Amino acid sequence: MATPASDPRGAGFNATVLPLALAGIAAGAVVTVLGLRGARAVTALLGASALVGVAAAGIAHSWLGVLTGGWWTEAAVLGLSALAVSGAVAGLAALIGTAGIGIAGAVVMLLGNPFSGAASAPQMLPEPAGAIGQWLPPGAGTTLLRSVSYFDGAAATGPALTLAWWAVLGLGAVLLGGALRGRKARGEAATDGRELAALR
Repeated sequence: MATPASDPRGAGFNATVLPLALAGIAAGAVVTVLGLRGARAVTALLGASALVGVAAAGIAHSWLGVLTGGWWTEAAVLGLSALAVSGAVAGLAALIGTAGIGIAGAVVMLLGNPFSGAASAPQMLPEPAGAIGQWLPPGAGTTLLRSVSYFDGAAATGPALTLAWWAVLGLGAVLLGGALRGRKARGEAATDGRELAALR
């Protein structure tokens, strides 16, 4: 299926998918800076990603007309793409501290976006850039969105699984980091309590 008449060169499609990385990084960073942990952080990331997906589908499909597939399917893909990024950012930050925001953000922006193939196709990028890009959220999200919007979901399984793995691992890291910090805080509180008791 060809790109729609409203976006014959795919510029609108390109402008739709690349900002998702920024939205995901922002969501992960905000959750981290606000100090949300565990289930609260996961809930916030899921909610933010759902809002991003609905808003992006509303703009790209309903307003600009650059997407031509099923509206809710596109919204789900856009939301999952944002979740894969935000989960990675917040998850790494939960494990190693706020430096994780910069590390995950740099990987997504400096490797993920340029290697995504959004402006053309991953096969047109020099190897191994095209292959690397498909293992990162921007590339997988671009390929999945192109599949569901223009090709009736053909070859969607691979990129869908890639995004799902990023999301699951990221949210798992958020939960693990929250549990580790909670255990550390309880241990420090118990130590302080014993020290106070010994001083009495």
